[in-house]
Amino acid sequence: MERRKFIVQAGIIGTSLLGLSAISLPEFTDKIFPKALKQGDTIALTAPAGAIFSPTYIDKISNKLKSFGFKVVQGKTLFEKYGYLAGKDELRATEINNFFKDKNIAGIFTLRGGWGCGRILDLIDYETIRQNPKIIMGFSDITALLIAIYKKTGLVTFHGPMGYSSWNDFSTEQVFDTLVLSKRVKFENAQVEKTNLKTLSKGRGEGEILAGNLTVLCSLIGTAFEPDWTNKILCLEEIGEEPYRIDRMFWQLKMAGVFEAVNGIILGSFRKCEPEFPSESFSLMEVFKQYFEAINVPVFMGASFGHTVNKFNLPIGVKAVMNTADFQFQLLENPTQLNR
Repeated sequence: MERRKFIVQAGIIGTSLLGLSAISLPEFTDKIFPKALKQGDTIALTAPAGAIFSPTYIDKISNKLKSFGFKVVQGKTLFEKYGYLAGKDELRATEINNFFKDKNIAGIFTLRGGWGCGRILDLIDYETIRQNPKIIMGFSDITALLIAIYKKTGLVTFHGPMGYSSWNDFSTEQVFDTLVLSKRVKFENAQVEKTNLKTLSKGRGEGEILAGNLTVLCSLIGTAFEPDWTNKILCLEEIGEEPYRIDRMFWQLKMAGVFEAVNGIILGSFRKCEPEFPSESFSLMEVFKQYFEAINVPVFMGASFGHTVNKFNLPIGVKAVMNTADFQFQLLENPTQLNR
């Protein structure tokens, strides 16, 4: 079937509630850079995954964004609870779809991760997103949504702070540099965290950034939403997983051919991933070395993204360069469109 005919037919039957349409939608042919934010723009807050059990975070991020000069719309999912989810799947998917449709909304920020984005990937209206591109940002479980949107539409998405994040000066500057000023950011750890950086495999690599949570990325393998790993700079982070679990997930990526396909790997925060019983386990560093010391692509660890206070805002789909010689990690393209 011709791509144009497919899109027309998909639009007629509606992709938002038909899982088959969302899954079978062809991958994008052209990359889309969202428009940069400016003062006075409206940002929508949504919870596409876990429920918000601490409402103070809703007020905190709302007030923070208003102090920057943005208007804020609070989604219904911020106040819904369905077990550990922020409302039923249909509600969470519909809210994402409607926020993309709404011409008054310039950006979509997520509140928290947890689990739940995977459950709505087949309910997202990717054709509507393709026709109404805008900024969407989050990390952790939001990885699934960010990767699926980029794969199905070509829209650059952002692996960065959420409502539950600290929004300190470091993270806020990252958000402004990427989403407002559209800088070709040179990602550098804060001075006190530069000692965290270590080379595991020497070299230099270029490619589009593919960033996300290790567990979530592994869960996408074999699905219609698995990313194209080819020639990417793969940025991985994790929290609360024992070394044997990290080992298992690295093994899955290796057996799926991921490590051979990418042009470079950067490891971010692996918080609370040391063994509970060290005498009965490999250390996290030992697992890293087992997988990456003899690999044929450049790898370094300790970069400031993921479940950490100081957070990079990584644009998924944007070309970047990495070099283990000086831990260089810099964008080669502007992440957003400034000509508004």
